[in-house]
Amino acid sequence: MTEIDAGEPTPETCLRVAREAAALAAAADDKALSAACRSSSRTEAHREEVMHAVHRQAVEAEGHAARAEQWAADPSMPDTALRYCASGAVDHAVRAQEAAGVEATAAALRTELERRLTPQEHAERESEHRRAEAEQEAAERAATGMDADNRHLARMNAYLAESIVPALGWTAGHVRVLEAAVTGRLYQRDGQVRQAAAHDVWSGGRKVSRERTQDLRAAGYLTAVDAADGVSVLVPTPSGQVALELARLHPAGLYESDRAAYEARYARVAKRHKRMDDKKAAARRLPALDGSTVRRYQRPVTLVEQDARAAREATEQWEDEGGYCPGVETPAPAAESTARCPCCGLRKATVSGALAPHKPTRAAAEDCPGSGLCPGVEPRVEDAPAAAAEPAATPVTAGPSLPPGMYFLPLPSTRHREWWAIQCGRCQGGVRTTLSGEWHDKYEAAQVAREHFEDAHRAPDDLLTSEDIAEVERWPLSAAQRTVLFWAEHAELAEYDDGFWALDCVPDRWDVNKKVARGRVTGLWAAGLLDVHLDGNGRRRLVKSPTGRRVARLVWSAERQGVAGAAAKDARLTPLPKRSNGYPLLSEGRYFKGEERREEDPAPAETAPVPTAAVPAVAPEPTTALVRADQPLLRRLFAPRSVRKQRPAYDVRTAIRRPQRILTPEERERVQDMPLLNLQGALIMGITDPVPNASPMPEDAGAWVREHAWPAHFQQEENRYPFGFHRWSMCERGTCWNCLSGRHDICVHRQKGGPDVDGNRDWVTNQQGRTVAEFIPRPGGEPCVWWCRCECPKDGPAPARPTAKKKPAPAGSPTAPEPASVQASATARASEADAVQAALW
Repeated sequence: MTEIDAGEPTPETCLRVAREAAALAAAADDKALSAACRSSSRTEAHREEVMHAVHRQAVEAEGHAARAEQWAADPSMPDTALRYCASGAVDHAVRAQEAAGVEATAAALRTELERRLTPQEHAERESEHRRAEAEQEAAERAATGMDADNRHLARMNAYLAESIVPALGWTAGHVRVLEAAVTGRLYQRDGQVRQAAAHDVWSGGRKVSRERTQDLRAAGYLTAVDAADGVSVLVPTPSGQVALELARLHPAGLYESDRAAYEARYARVAKRHKRMDDKKAAARRLPALDGSTVRRYQRPVTLVEQDARAAREATEQWEDEGGYCPGVETPAPAAESTARCPCCGLRKATVSGALAPHKPTRAAAEDCPGSGLCPGVEPRVEDAPAAAAEPAATPVTAGPSLPPGMYFLPLPSTRHREWWAIQCGRCQGGVRTTLSGEWHDKYEAAQVAREHFEDAHRAPDDLLTSEDIAEVERWPLSAAQRTVLFWAEHAELAEYDDGFWALDCVPDRWDVNKKVARGRVTGLWAAGLLDVHLDGNGRRRLVKSPTGRRVARLVWSAERQGVAGAAAKDARLTPLPKRSNGYPLLSEGRYFKGEERREEDPAPAETAPVPTAAVPAVAPEPTTALVRADQPLLRRLFAPRSVRKQRPAYDVRTAIRRPQRILTPEERERVQDMPLLNLQGALIMGITDPVPNASPMPEDAGAWVREHAWPAHFQQEENRYPFGFHRWSMCERGTCWNCLSGRHDICVHRQKGGPDVDGNRDWVTNQQGRTVAEFIPRPGGEPCVWWCRCECPKDGPAPARPTAKKKPAPAGSPTAPEPASVQASATARASEADAVQAALW
């Protein structure tokens, strides 16, 4: 038999307990039998049932006792078998006594089977347990080269690979191409892809499949870097590196041949509503790796890499703290903590929170708590007693914490203040970038670092810290208040004379506007979550402030992680001191500073008179049509300029006459074949008849760039419109939809009182179409505008509204149809405009 563990009963104890339990069960059985024999006709059935129940328990107890004696004689049985039999006999004996209605004395036998360990035995067992765990950890570290956390991470990556690799549709050949790209020797020249024999030798080498390389590059797994002599070096992208690691973890998910991979991709992308050519084209393309998968994958770190990282971080920390200075003794580690001397800038030991005296190497300063250094001050004899005086007590507090990847950069300090800058190691792939600004308060610098981390590098799924949760609790916003913050960023939240409106605030429906409660918007503005942008035309636009963006992001993350939800009622937020006077509402005739109306400008409710000299004598038409008073939002959005407020005299915008494109018969057919939804979008954006600007690139070269250089999602959107979508800038747009319909009196730019001006911004996207950076194409701020190219006037009196066309007379009616009315302001190109209109509708 095996050696007895500490705390376990001996075999002799187990045998004795089993026999005693069987004897107690037999005694209870005898008593139940005697009671059944003495029963009357009234209690006979009940006592007979009790007798059978007690007998069953007694038989089970005796069976456990017999097995205990049998197993005790067998050397191959473990000691736990005897304890199992003894415990079973005790349990059945207790049930027998309870069924017989006698005192359960067998329960006392359980204490003999549960002996408590002595302190010495407990310590020995714990030491043995830790020793076994240490031996197992050492064996696993020697086998894998990783600690427990990274081994768990490797297992999670293996599970992730099992679900991701089959969906990639790869073969072993795709893996070999990426492995060649990882070496840095994969290059392309003259349409041929090869793996160079050595680095920087871009000639010869082993040939690599060009088709697989092109597929991987189109899916975003490879990218090209230009080298000398027209050579393009192919290197893996971050998604390509992650896909390669996952494919190595789960090689069983790769397909045996290109045909099998194509069939698997075809089965995945085939849909009933797709054409056969679209299905085949989608199956030929490799699916791109989703961004969430790239974020979920985390490469395990080996013990060797951890040691190298620790040494590198220790060196960086030593450099951050000042490094080695010749002639200055290296400060020994203090018992309590260290602090930087405000005079000399060196870290010195502290005693009870105060700087300890340290050896000066230059002139001592009278205001140095540690009799430290003051660079640039000449030594004086009378300063010697002051240097030897007892240093004053200066409290030292712990420094603020920074997000991962953010670092403090100490700057040259003045005599009384320290100065700091912030460096970010995430913006440029591990290279530290210094943020703009300098701070003498380290906590203010840390706050700027946290805001930069939240805006630029905080992932949505990162767990919130205790500080973030505390900040979320300070903003108990309701669902309606959160919706207003959402509209301020993703829709257009504006104020008019009749209140606040969210314009086009429903993503899946067109032109849906909703009115917003006044107190809800003004409360968020007073608390600093919203800012007001003055457009200069009597309208105010409300956008998120930096505080509002941070709060909205924290609230969204907290709700997603289940930390905090929306409040039942609107929170009464504390207003900022500068905004405590309240919001100046337009409906009350109040204005922000610098927004007051000029004396020569008419009131908003009045209609600006039109000079008689500007009106032709042949067309004494009214300047504008009446607008219903019960449609305030429509009046503000779609009424002509004179109904709202004439543009000030000092802000005159003259329509720049540009050529109007007349569609050819082929172009008309192309427009007519466009889906109706895309046609409506093209009309609104003015790209049904765009006019390109002069370009040094010929059209065939531009077509080649769009076909080979643009990503797939750009090409898909481009093909939906007859003349493309992404290639047109604001100044290249054509005629507005109202003028195309013959409604020159409500021309879009006549209604707006000016052209559409872009924000002088563009965006750089990755291969998945996600925005990665902001691009400013015109650093000088030159605007790019769109004026409707129709020759109708944009200022002055509006052209007459065309009369409604009468319905055609029914069949057999003798009356002839009336001729179509002619507009009063029709130009020589009216026939061409009618041709354009006929082609578009």
